[in-house]
Amino acid sequence: MTRRAQMLILLVTLLSAAIAQSVSSDHAGLKATFVASNGNVLELDTRAGTLVTPRSRGTRLEDCGDKIQVCLTDHHGFAFAYFRKCNDAGSGDYKRLRFRPKVVSVLHNSDIWMVFDAAPNYLFHYAYSKGIVGIYLGPTASFDFRSVLHDRNFQLASLDAMEYRITSSDTVAACGE
Repeated sequence: MTRRAQMLILLVTLLSAAIAQSVSSDHAGLKATFVASNGNVLELDTRAGTLVTPRSRGTRLEDCGDKIQVCLTDHHGFAFAYFRKCNDAGSGDYKRLRFRPKVVSVLHNSDIWMVFDAAPNYLFHYAYSKGIVGIYLGPTASFDFRSVLHDRNFQLASLDAMEYRITSSDTVAACGE
């Protein structure tokens, strides 16, 4: 084998290892903890693929994301999808997302409260560059957050007792530029 061929094989091997490392670190996962004002805890662990809420223990999560979106679902009522690039959200082309959000409220274009048809029992508080900073659970297991879309007198502050705010330093589903 020539010296040039050996160098080429070494370069390909090193490049393959670097690509594998970057892919695995992107999908290494995280464990995020959210806490409600009453002390109840919600844990989202993408490493283990689990979601723990006061109503369910160890629900299995699937990472349904791709190069366009961050996507998580348990196929039984928990679903979230949002763009990997913040600029893609500006196009308003939500059809590209596996789960299309219904926006409940927007604050200064950087904080969005959204609900998904595939997960009407959850309301997500999403902040650009921070990702999911709050998850709301309704007062009952059958509470449908889509109902607030039709209430003209709805006040987001009325849901404070139902919000689980992130307490860990991990970011969940934060978009980048």
